Amino acid sequence: MYKTKLNKIWNLIDSIKNDITLPIISDFLEWFYEKINLHFNKKTPNIEISKWDIFFVELGKNIWSELSKQRPCLVISKNIYNKTNTVIIIPLKSYKWKIYSYTQVLIKHKNLKSKSVVDCLSIRQIDKKRINNYIWKIKKQDLLRIEKKLAKIFWIKNRE
Repeated sequence: MYKTKLNKIWNLIDSIKNDITLPIISDFLEWFYEKINLHFNKKTPNIEISKWDIFFVELGKNIWSELSKQRPCLVISKNIYNKTNTVIIIPLKSYKWKIYSYTQVLIKHKNLKSKSVVDCLSIRQIDKKRINNYIWKIKKQDLLRIEKKLAKIFWIKNRE
């Protein structure tokens, strides 16, 4: 089994060997180190995680346009599911433009260094080992705007 996987990796490396540079190898090794460290060394935090809480989360290295590094993230999974090893989050990212997209909700808070947006297209599931410290619970007016954006993205009809 491992021999087959190693052969696949070897064939891939052989096909792209002219494009591989030292920075790519360095980035890969750093990413691999983070994965091993999270898997074997970091304990799952013993914290209460509730829907609409915002925590600092270590997202790790990105691939292309994925969000990376440590950043504030909004927990959107229901509380009953937050008792498992994973939670569903939406990362926050800084807001530098005059217009934001239909998938983003502008968030302002004293605990944030700058204006930020919750980009509902960046939704992802993470292991709780990635969670660092609690920041705050989002305001009701913001969560209602986020719920509306999520409903539009996932084509959820309003039943009212």
